[in-house]
Amino acid sequence: MALLRRFWAPAVILLMVAIHAAVIGYVRSRVARLSNLESSAIEIGRLRFQNVNDPDMIYQLHLHAVVDPTRHFRGEQRLTQTQMEIVESSEQMLRQVEPAWLADPSQKEIRERLMDVVLQHLDEPLVQRVLITDWLRVPSSATSSAIGAAPPLL
Repeated sequence: MALLRRFWAPAVILLMVAIHAAVIGYVRSRVARLSNLESSAIEIGRLRFQNVNDPDMIYQLHLHAVVDPTRHFRGEQRLTQTQMEIVESSEQMLRQVEPAWLADPSQKEIRERLMDVVLQHLDEPLVQRVLITDWLRVPSSATSSAIGAAPPLL
């Protein structure tokens, strides 16, 4: 009993330190795991096209696919393997869409069609949705004059 009276305070302090160390270790491991997470969006490529119904404009966009996070590696692998086929099919489709779809700010129809193209080239449903970024609409006269211009000096 004398031993218990003599060492109860240091024992409680050691127990508190051990619990504190366990909590800090758990929190640090969770933070480290979160910082190593990759984005579930994979860039497919840059598309540049001229619609046959609107020859005065040239469009450019970056196409990304959001893959299932549990199958990220497989999705990235399959998208990389079929990247050029997806880009080619997407540009062919976009050259023939209605000009009204290209003017739609929400790009609903274009997204649905691009999603169909992506899924068509994959043998399994890895992609959840497609993202369109860096949408650019440039008059074709501006690009043709830029093609003949001299390159900028550095």
